[in-house]
Amino acid sequence: MGTDGGNGMYIGRFPYGRYARAPQPDLTVEDLRRVYVLVPREDGRGDENITVAEMTDRQFREWIVAKAALHGVPLIPPLGRIGLETRVHLLNYLIHQGVRIYLVPKPEA
Repeated sequence: MGTDGGNGMYIGRFPYGRYARAPQPDLTVEDLRRVYVLVPREDGRGDENITVAEMTDRQFREWIVAKAALHGVPLIPPLGRIGLETRVHLLNYLIHQGVRIYLVPKPEA
């Protein structure tokens, strides 16, 4: 596994590898409200689409570990409460490893 000279070949496991491409800017705490994730509901009745800022600590922990594993990035999140700044740090770590984090567009003022 590796990059092929930065020519766009994947790094990691196919098909969810990390790609050599233009770097994504680091996220901020405000951006957490623009990253939506489909997660199982806390009451066990189906799934819901929520932002990273709205996730419970358990939902975020399970999602970030699965997202990292899917892209071949080793990640061990902290136990206990995961504050917004820690969530930003973990997402930026994934971005620096080549994982793309998609955001909804900023609302127009």
